[in-house]
Amino acid sequence: MESIVKDNLNVRDIVERAVNGHPEFHFFVDELTADDYMPTYAGIADEKYTYESMDEGFFDFIERKIASDGVYVRICYLVGEETDGEAIFTIEIAGNEKVFRTNDLESVQVVEMADYGVKIKGNTLTLGTTVEGGCSQTPYFAEFGSKRGNETYLSLDNPLNMFIISLMKEFLEL
Repeated sequence: MESIVKDNLNVRDIVERAVNGHPEFHFFVDELTADDYMPTYAGIADEKYTYESMDEGFFDFIERKIASDGVYVRICYLVGEETDGEAIFTIEIAGNEKVFRTNDLESVQVVEMADYGVKIKGNTLTLGTTVEGGCSQTPYFAEFGSKRGNETYLSLDNPLNMFIISLMKEFLEL
């Protein structure tokens, strides 16, 4: 998927809107390594998450990570189920709930839970999701349309992904 370059990118605003009062806000922001893995999941981050709130230290940390390998900010997450030949996904984005339904089960992979967001590196946003790196491995970021993970899950032919992309673009005001 094409990345979006914005000269006036306000990372603080994106993070604050994505977190939207959730008490465990650290879930929403993860640093990335050069190969888009999330080292904090494995506890090997070069800086530990020791902050208690979104203070200046937190945003200094985020800015350093954006300048190096980037961060992944979760914009929404969903839970899914298949019932009577229909896939039903409940999506939470910025404190609001949306429901997506489809009977196109060939194009949609029904997952119990998934998250979607944006990789921010420099002034570039790339829409994508976290993908499990394999058994006992750290998840990594993968952009929609990539061949890095399950092709159905990341496919731009997947109607759920196109719905998620439209929600994220609206959230990001793109």
